[in-house]
Amino acid sequence: MKIFSAGAQAQLEERRGTDAQVLLWFEAKNRETGAPETLGFWTGDDHQEFLIDSEIRTYYGAGNVIDIPPIVVKPGFTARNLRIKLPPFTDQVKTLLQTYEPRLAKVQIHSALLNIYTGASLGNPRRAFKGFLNQAPQEIGAKNGTGHTELVLVTAARRLTYGLPLKRSNAELQRRNAADRGREYSDV
Repeated sequence: MKIFSAGAQAQLEERRGTDAQVLLWFEAKNRETGAPETLGFWTGDDHQEFLIDSEIRTYYGAGNVIDIPPIVVKPGFTARNLRIKLPPFTDQVKTLLQTYEPRLAKVQIHSALLNIYTGASLGNPRRAFKGFLNQAPQEIGAKNGTGHTELVLVTAARRLTYGLPLKRSNAELQRRNAADRGREYSDV
């Protein structure tokens, strides 16, 4: 099984160092239109496009301000939380938290290997995390002297912990569709 591209493998075999960057991708609903919107950040200095899943995505540079702890990968169905820090005063972070609805926004984290001499991408970035935004601050800005915005992500395994709705009433069905009379004469 091939894990890295030929260029990335050659750079790793040189043992001169690697330039691994973190890509953070959000997909959230726009508060005004309800349409899904996307927004990406990466640990580089300037905006850059990356090819991920046969789609070209634009990531906004946030430099080393993005703080993502090491991602622990274990077998099983355990829902894990991941706390990341973003710069609070950039326009893109304000857009994510004020224009978009951050609650339950889909999140992906990729790792991209770049050529240490030219900065060119060495193959497609690899996904390291898939989940959704579990907790975001109510206000943007420095609190208690901290100059960052902390977001809490949770892995996609969290969806396996949801309980099944075993009981439905006629009123609950009519909230979805006013013409639904499926449980009109039955008890809950």
